[in-house]
Amino acid sequence: MSETPRDRVHAVVCDLGCLHTILDGLIAASEPPPLEFLAGWVKRIYGELDRAWLGLPTDGGQAE
Repeated sequence: MSETPRDRVHAVVCDLGCLHTILDGLIAASEPPPLEFLAGWVKRIYGELDRAWLGLPTDGGQAE
């Protein structure tokens, strides 16, 4: 089964939820965030979301 733009967006949303959990844990532990790791993660998520956005139909139809 092929991955749809909707599947990609859902995966990005899940990644963002994980990122939120990690940041909450770091804040609770008073630890500084690993900036290089987070910057790489955000760059990857941005790229995935951008590709999913480009895959959405432009005619107003629903993406499968």
